[in-house]
Amino acid sequence: MSNIRPVATAEAASSQVALERFSGYVWGGLVIGMLGLQIVISVTAAVIATNSHSNDVVPDYYQKAVNYDNATPAVLPKE
Repeated sequence: MSNIRPVATAEAASSQVALERFSGYVWGGLVIGMLGLQIVISVTAAVIATNSHSNDVVPDYYQKAVNYDNATPAVLPKE
């Protein structure tokens, strides 16, 4: 077994540089893409949360809560 490594040619070195540059673009693009996706998801969640009518103020809520037992029929336990 020889411990001598072959000398890289200029063409092989150029190919290696191109491959490293490409992988840098891919990984950089992946990081930027994930950050962009996080922003899109956050904005979408904020828009859905603010346009939903589920958290609107219920008019006369306290009085409805006080009269809840009178307004709903009593549920008796089954024997």
